[in-house]
Amino acid sequence: MGRAIGAVVVAFLLWTVLWLGFAAAMRAALPDLIDPAGPVTHRGVLLGYITYSVVISALAGYVCAAVGGAPAKGTVRVFALVLLVVGIGVEVSAWALTPAWYHLVFLALLMPATMWGGRRRERRADSAAVA
Repeated sequence: MGRAIGAVVVAFLLWTVLWLGFAAAMRAALPDLIDPAGPVTHRGVLLGYITYSVVISALAGYVCAAVGGAPAKGTVRVFALVLLVVGIGVEVSAWALTPAWYHLVFLALLMPATMWGGRRRERRADSAAVA
């Protein structure tokens, strides 16, 4: 149980650090498109955020499965749910800063991407065990 909790914490911290770092880098790189004090409406920037979210969600799901050990499916599912609940809170608090479609797509992809990353790790571990 302690290992599963640790896996969720590690994966959540990884996702958060990667997201905050990326968001800061995007603001620094694209000051004309991203106003830190105002809404973000540039479609390319928003799609970039969504794409990056999918990538880091899959990576964090992979890490959660790796740290959690076998069987990892339940641990990754709990992590994905935590990520979604926190994500809903963040997206609701920032609702006026981006279009509604962005919030909905962002949230809709969190759990599937995270679970996919966890499954990748489990399949890799299964392949290694067979070999």
